[in-house]
Amino acid sequence: MSALEQTELLTPNTLDEALRFLADENTRGTLLCGGTDLMVQWEAGVRPAPARVINIKGLTELSEIKMENGALVIGAGVTHAALRHSSLVIQCAPSLAEAAATVGGAQIQALGTIGGSIGNASPASDMAPSLLVADAIAELASVRGIRKVPLPKFILGYRKLDLAPDELIVRFHLAPMPVGAKENWHKLGPRAAQAISKVMGSYRGKVESGRISLFAVALGSVAPTAVRLPEIEQWLIGRAIDAETLKGAEKRTSDIVKPIADIRSTAEYRRWVSGRLVRGFLEHLASPS
Repeated sequence: MSALEQTELLTPNTLDEALRFLADENTRGTLLCGGTDLMVQWEAGVRPAPARVINIKGLTELSEIKMENGALVIGAGVTHAALRHSSLVIQCAPSLAEAAATVGGAQIQALGTIGGSIGNASPASDMAPSLLVADAIAELASVRGIRKVPLPKFILGYRKLDLAPDELIVRFHLAPMPVGAKENWHKLGPRAAQAISKVMGSYRGKVESGRISLFAVALGSVAPTAVRLPEIEQWLIGRAIDAETLKGAEKRTSDIVKPIADIRSTAEYRRWVSGRLVRGFLEHLASPS
């Protein structure tokens, strides 16, 4: 019998029951929702099979997409398929819908969740850049109460989160895209989908009276976590999108990012692509459509 076959499985019927399991060391276990990453890692031995799993798939409290107090609220259990087809997500955070459409194939999108993507704390998380440009806040729950943490403070590093052993990611709160603003998502990899990104990113921007009045940009696979680029954002505010601005933004971005080299790409290529990506976002923002 394999180690995974010996794993104890607990399936709570409600969020409150799941939190009670997490609160008790005798029932605390590894959380499992879609399992598109964890099951593969356990089977391959990349991570040891856990002694106990808490299956939170299907909890209705984690599956909502709604507007609440002016924010777009997305449950941690919402699948990539639901994200890409949600009219609210398409309207309020279109780059998130675009990103969800590139995650794996149809089977992965049907099972994988936004909470799982962020919970992995991978720098190559396709969801993270779009959440970052929307100033997303992670809502965490335990029997002790609710805690809300801005995403940059929640993802602390590679595979590292500000998440206590008894806490569960329940939802994300996003600032909706302002009227007249644009968003875009772009991913570079060996294939359009079913491949880990070499570099990817999202932006949210707005032009008023011929000048950039809003610009938020985040990139993934260029640092230990997905990152916003505040130096680029601040430099762009008030500028017209002309040849000088495009050239300057591209060069500054390539100079700022500090990616690593790995089996998927060289650091030099990632730096160059990062600059081109930000240039492309500005060209998208300047386009009439």
